[in-house]
Amino acid sequence: QHDAAFFDVFLEKNMLAYFMSLLSSRTTGAAVKTQLIQTLAMLIENMRSRHAVFYLLSNNHVNELIVHPFDFERNEDLEARYVSFLKTLALKLDADTVQFFFDGRARPQ
Repeated sequence: QHDAAFFDVFLEKNMLAYFMSLLSSRTTGAAVKTQLIQTLAMLIENMRSRHAVFYLLSNNHVNELIVHPFDFERNEDLEARYVSFLKTLALKLDADTVQFFFDGRARPQ
């Protein structure tokens, strides 16, 4: 759970990008997508290092996951894991990390 070497390998192998490619693929089954979202939620929940949280949030993969058009109507378990992921992510946000979710180009009318 707190082994920094695991996260180092995760970074070195660019696993977040790989996870996103699997989640975006039409050939990836719903069970695999559900497990990937659950795994990401667990990873985020167990992060203790601010450096790790900043890395994870700063590369836009999490933003891509948030806006990904999942088919929740066909898979309630996927929907439940996605909501759980969002809750886990929300608990990691603070004044410093919320910046990764703002689009500076968007201006209110």
